[in-house]
Amino acid sequence: MTLGIDIEQFVTDPYGTGIQRVLHQLALNWPADVPASFVVPFQGGFGLLTPEEATGLLALPFAPRDPETDLRDRVNAYLAETVTVRVQLGDLLAVHDGWLLPEVSYLPSVLQRLEIFERCMPTAMIGYDALPMTQPANYRFVPGTASWVSEYFRHLTRVDSVICISDYAADEITGRLRRDLRKTTIVAHPGGDHIAVRAPKVREEGAPVRFLRLGTLEARKQPVEILAGFRQAIAQGANAELVFIGKPSASDQAINDTIAAAIDEGLPVTWITHADDALVYDELHRADVFLSIGIEGYGIPVLEAIRLGTPVIYDGIQPAGEIMESRGARRLATSTADEMARAFALVSAMDLAQELAPESIPTWREFTAAVAHSLSR
Repeated sequence: MTLGIDIEQFVTDPYGTGIQRVLHQLALNWPADVPASFVVPFQGGFGLLTPEEATGLLALPFAPRDPETDLRDRVNAYLAETVTVRVQLGDLLAVHDGWLLPEVSYLPSVLQRLEIFERCMPTAMIGYDALPMTQPANYRFVPGTASWVSEYFRHLTRVDSVICISDYAADEITGRLRRDLRKTTIVAHPGGDHIAVRAPKVREEGAPVRFLRLGTLEARKQPVEILAGFRQAIAQGANAELVFIGKPSASDQAINDTIAAAIDEGLPVTWITHADDALVYDELHRADVFLSIGIEGYGIPVLEAIRLGTPVIYDGIQPAGEIMESRGARRLATSTADEMARAFALVSAMDLAQELAPESIPTWREFTAAVAHSLSR
């Protein structure tokens, strides 16, 4: 089987978030025994990239770059230099025996193409979560696109195979979206071994405990609740500092205003809104504790923190945290400000680094093998 892997969404709107991390590692670790082409829009038709060529493309968001340089320009320049095989839609049908949509996309062109392929060959999708359906307050969609959002999730119920990134995602897709249980639905955990293992940092005696929270400031990730618990802990005498790394919330300006106000007030809070991989990893290693609170479809940063020698405190729906429980991650109750404050105080007195097991995290090779062979089950 020659598999077509549709990455038009990335080319149209490139970012460097968790889904793009999955795409990059998918291309980098693609098994040689499964012929595949990564399909991109190109010059009115489609370009076919080898896994090696796609790896270079999908690495662009994670490479150091001038912040003034538009990522789309770099993507288009890469395609202009790299694409040598250009085809039309009919050719895609002729040269592929299966079709995979590996990313979330609400583009009509992507979803209409998937519907065509569903009629004539095996199809598969990677299932990340159903959060836009179950947690709509965290998402702001462009007016007029709501029907395509719904269409994307309908396809998750229709394709032949869905590879879910966690048991939570599988439960949401089969339970809330009502995917037919007779269809193939498997779970494969994304990896964290794209990061080299680092030794835990040695904190200077008397230095504040540095807590780090990474990711966009969405309400489901409870940044305001984390801040409220931290404020209470500081008032009770905790020697700590809190770092947020992530873009401002696009759905709730009050979240952004609350964090900015805490910084202006003089609380020991830092907010880094733009950071490339190198800075993120240095900050993760520099931290004493990584916080993963709220609702996550998976949580790759949990694995990254453990690889970098930083223990994790988690609560809520945190699949990666649960996988790494007692191997670098520890669940502590944080549902109220009082519980959150106690968690800050408890962690300050605990030596969680002794539990770190960075070699035990899921690997990208295992994840990619499960995706690549999903349609042959």
